[in-house]
Amino acid sequence: MFNGFYYRFSTREERWAYMATLNKFVYDSEVGQTYLDLAKLLKNKDYFIVTTNQDTQFSKVFPKDKVSAIQGDWRYYQCNNRCHDQVYFNKEQVDEMYENIAGTRIPTELVPTCPKCGGDMEPWVRSFVFLEGSLYKSELSKYREYLMKNKDKKILFLELGVGTMTPMFIKEPFWRMTRSFPNASLVLILMMQ
Repeated sequence: MFNGFYYRFSTREERWAYMATLNKFVYDSEVGQTYLDLAKLLKNKDYFIVTTNQDTQFSKVFPKDKVSAIQGDWRYYQCNNRCHDQVYFNKEQVDEMYENIAGTRIPTELVPTCPKCGGDMEPWVRSFVFLEGSLYKSELSKYREYLMKNKDKKILFLELGVGTMTPMFIKEPFWRMTRSFPNASLVLILMMQ
């Protein structure tokens, strides 16, 4: 998925056929057992999840007010030009594009375009044009509010399989908060392949 997102397709129609396939996969994927197990462990506990995963698995299991997807979410499109501060839920567009893939392309008229400037849309996920607008700020705000409300309580930062590609979003803040919050502990669970 990652390599395909950054691949330089020959045409917009090929790129969006790939994006539609990727989005359809995200929408149709069943929730992984790990997420269901985590939900059982957290039941009746005070918790908050910050994730750099854009695959919507957490949002399929946990309430919206308990999850911050700070690297974006495949279910939304934004203007590639960032001409305005809005993201758009894309389920209907994804379904229409996916149903109309012919070979490796979609029809030109189905390429998502911005309703304001007419430019191409882009998935609302971390990239060179990622919109750090009101939705992004709202996701960060939920996370910060939870932390400030609980910083003096006994708190466990549980890092589940966080990689090293973007340490500035989870890994490094968890280290800093563990050092500075009076009753904080950190547990790392690494995924080995």
